Amino acid sequence: MKRSLILSCAALALAGGALGQTDDGADEADEAPEYVYFVQDRLSVVEVAGLRPVNETDLTTSVTVIDASDLAVRDNPYLADQLRAVPGLGVSRSGAAGGLTQVRIRGAEANHTLVLIDGIEVSDPTTGETDFGLFSGLYPGRVEVARGEQSALYGSDAIGGVINVVTAPSEGFRGLVEGGSFSTLRLDAGYGWDFGIGDLSLTVSDVSSDGVDTSGLDGEKDGYQNTSGTVSGGFGFGQDWEARGLLRYGYGEVDTDPDLDFDGRLDDADRVTESEQWTLGGSVFGEAFGLDHLFRASYNQVERENFGDGASLNVSDADRTKLAYSPSVEVETREAFFTVSGLIDWEQEDYSARDTEFGGFTNQDQTFETLGLAGEVRAQIGDLVLNASARHDDNDGAFDDASTWRLGGAYSFAQGTKLRASTGTGVKNPTFTELFGFFPGSFVGNPDLKPEESTSWEIGLDQDLGPLELSVTYFEADLTDEIFTQFNADFTSTPANRAGDSERSGIEAAVEWQASDSLSLRGAASNISSENDSGADEIRVPEWTGSLALSWRSLTKRGLRAGLALDYVGEQLDTDFATFSTVELDPYTLVSATLDYPVTERISLTFRGENLLDETVTDVVGFNGPGAGLFIGLRVR
Repeated sequence: MKRSLILSCAALALAGGALGQTDDGADEADEAPEYVYFVQDRLSVVEVAGLRPVNETDLTTSVTVIDASDLAVRDNPYLADQLRAVPGLGVSRSGAAGGLTQVRIRGAEANHTLVLIDGIEVSDPTTGETDFGLFSGLYPGRVEVARGEQSALYGSDAIGGVINVVTAPSEGFRGLVEGGSFSTLRLDAGYGWDFGIGDLSLTVSDVSSDGVDTSGLDGEKDGYQNTSGTVSGGFGFGQDWEARGLLRYGYGEVDTDPDLDFDGRLDDADRVTESEQWTLGGSVFGEAFGLDHLFRASYNQVERENFGDGASLNVSDADRTKLAYSPSVEVETREAFFTVSGLIDWEQEDYSARDTEFGGFTNQDQTFETLGLAGEVRAQIGDLVLNASARHDDNDGAFDDASTWRLGGAYSFAQGTKLRASTGTGVKNPTFTELFGFFPGSFVGNPDLKPEESTSWEIGLDQDLGPLELSVTYFEADLTDEIFTQFNADFTSTPANRAGDSERSGIEAAVEWQASDSLSLRGAASNISSENDSGADEIRVPEWTGSLALSWRSLTKRGLRAGLALDYVGEQLDTDFATFSTVELDPYTLVSATLDYPVTERISLTFRGENLLDETVTDVVGFNGPGAGLFIGLRVR
């Protein structure tokens, strides 16, 4: 019923938007920017790197920003594929595009990546990670990725880094209908209002596909469907105050193939996972009594139900409630400019599991609660930028309390050269699944797990040559008490802490070149080593990754644009459960292309190709990915 309602609204909005356009309105809209920000300086700052937004020129840590023009190159409905443009980042997908999709930063685990939408945490409380197979139709205005430990700002889960998806207020109607290979149908629609003192945006999206047989046994196809709806907006009140809010609903249904005979190989069988996520949050910020105040509240719920042969097998439901208050003050002297900020952050996570498969044997309910206190100081002294942050988390006896910190500095030389360095610590609490998960004859949780702790440092060089920008970063990180899956002699498995340190290191490079007014190029390359305490390479961490994106727009025909992207994933290891051995997965290169061809001032034909070289893509042993895909659509803007 929910999906039908969302799709009906989307279809009506798209039809109305397309039929209601006039040439007069088209000229006026084409002159306006695609997105109008209520906060006018929002494009020049990064929100993910501090307790307060930081100017991009003042960053002391590695942050990549993907803006709307970068997103248009791939025009992929799934956020994970857009993130391939970020250095140091890897994507692991189990089969089809809508299937379980993990993102790893700098060789860390998937649950070491904290994911936010407009500053609201959306990671799954059950597993501690984010299933990017659920994130389609976001319509982000920009995506910010901060690499390296960020626990001094965000607490647990931010060992590898933080991804912040920033929604963009819009004006008027926009929409897309697209269809193509694998019986794929994509439908997006949105409308935005600008009220002068505020804005409101509504978007709905649906992506469905017959998919491919993920088992690779030439059996039935494993399809998927993702439906989402988002409401976001803000308004100003008083003289110096503003409020912003976000409500998002996401639904995913994906067919999967299980290992029925426990031989380590997938079998062609009827298994379905349904996922539903609600995210609600808001912030109020402004000035009073000589301080800048920020209040934020959010609620995030994720429910997953697994079906076998049409019958429910088990269901898990987890939610996270957060309340935060952050005061800040700016102090300016003749020699320096200081920003001092604080944070009080309360969080509660609730988890429940129910099964019919084992007669309720695995049923349970758990609750965690954390109170975090943090502080940050940023200083600008001429061409020198310094920052320091620290945080203490009281875990209410569920785990050891954690104290984390981060230091950074950057110096800008003449001729656009900036040298930066930072160091810090991170922490990752065990997840509900690791502590209490239980599947008879298969997996047993470990309530005695200790939190993972990490210490890292990095040094980077940024060079601005006008139309050409270059960046290179070297990093090292040591992870203590890494949680891994230990396989027992009775063929069961259980999580445990490693005895020694696990080490990660690597080099990241990025380049942006505005070759002309119509042509731009963006590239990235990374070489990462990630080893456990015995010196063995970690699984699902490619040694080499790289991307290259070319974007072109016509200067004479408004709305005509094209994009070409190459995303390389090198050799990586994974565990073959058929032999309980480590195997090497082949490298692959994904080639994608997009074209928007305007037929009127507001309507364009769209052409999109994925995996144009028809490469065999395997990120997880036993899961068969799709081949080449071609899609054609109609866009209203």
